[in-house]
Amino acid sequence: MHCLEVHRSLVAGSVVSAAILALSLGSAAAIAAPVPAVSTTEFQVPVTFLSACGVGFRCYLPTLAAVTPSARTDAPGAVSFAAAPPTTISITWLDCIDVTVHWRNLTTGVTGTTEIRRVPPDYSRAPGEWCRYNPTTVVTGSGTVAATADVAAAASRTGDHRPISSGVGLFQVR
Repeated sequence: MHCLEVHRSLVAGSVVSAAILALSLGSAAAIAAPVPAVSTTEFQVPVTFLSACGVGFRCYLPTLAAVTPSARTDAPGAVSFAAAPPTTISITWLDCIDVTVHWRNLTTGVTGTTEIRRVPPDYSRAPGEWCRYNPTTVVTGSGTVAATADVAAAASRTGDHRPISSGVGLFQVR
């Protein structure tokens, strides 16, 4: 089995596991409850990766970084995915990499993929504000939506990050 096939299998298993876990922990009532007009849900599991310090050089001790995507449902049948800056021991804009989101509407079966892209660093801001993301909006349709997020595509482009685990989110879209 190829590495990409193994990764996809793990992602699919993560979504199913998260949905089963959420339902078994008694959150079925929360899933069936009416959805407010506007709601933002952070992914229950963040995306994690090893930061190897940046383009052109390597660190001897890469640090673990985590990005927590969120889903905002402010229009019927649509979701805006966004992300907060990564958390690391010492955050730098070098840890700010694109996040790919794979989603599935569990009610209708509709699926899709999108990417939350980072904004190029604005050096006129304070260093802690160099990492920002552009939200991306997709049409999922109404229902329960499960999503996984990862940095595998961005890590393969930069070569300076190593994905550890996918993020997982489960939320309701009106």
